[in-house]
Amino acid sequence: MTDAITLTGVSKFFDPSRPVLDDMSLHVKQGQFICVVGVSGCGKSTLLNLIAGLETASMGSVDVPSGRASVMFQDPSLMPWLTARGNVELALRLRGVGRNERAAEAQRLLTLVNLADAGDKLPHQLSGGMKQRVALARALAQDREVLLMDEPFAALDAVTRDLLHDELERVWRETGRTIVFVTHNVREAARLGDRVILMTARGGKIAREWEIDVERPRLIESPAVSSLAGSVSSALRAELAKVSNV
Repeated sequence: MTDAITLTGVSKFFDPSRPVLDDMSLHVKQGQFICVVGVSGCGKSTLLNLIAGLETASMGSVDVPSGRASVMFQDPSLMPWLTARGNVELALRLRGVGRNERAAEAQRLLTLVNLADAGDKLPHQLSGGMKQRVALARALAQDREVLLMDEPFAALDAVTRDLLHDELERVWRETGRTIVFVTHNVREAARLGDRVILMTARGGKIAREWEIDVERPRLIESPAVSSLAGSVSSALRAELAKVSNV
């Protein structure tokens, strides 16, 4: 497989004495699902912003051969005056899809995220999980091979989050997207990822990486996921201890 994302010697700093990212190199293969974990302020969101082209690296290079990535955030940020279908159609219109094609394509994407019957509902009529599904459909409407997700399920209850894990994994399989998924939840990372990357608590580096060879579909409460989550948690606590001892 070829690389969908390549970071080579990437540093990002606003204050040169405290880099947000420091000489980071990362290769993500096409179609991989990568989860990035770490404490608040460790540079996870900055990493996504660099890949998305929303920020530029201070040093090094970021290469996304297929072009710019689409981004899904924790807040779905739906246009409140547009229906679910209208929110998806807006992304299609900005992409240049013709009027005659937009409605059918928006309906196809809503069906893909299991919202076939919710197209005419306004955002205030949707549950939190449904809003995130619309946001996912809108991100897919941009038709970019790389999808970046910045803690998209963090504000949801555990049951809804688990259901959306299933939906996201299904959509990932059906679309073949490359996904980089940022989360604080190590069980979520172990449940979803092909790889889990732990960032250092400070210093903007990769502390450790896990290749996950657990058969899909996975259950978040399964022994294999629990064991991996325990390993990631232990490494995360070790990173926090380093900061606490400074």
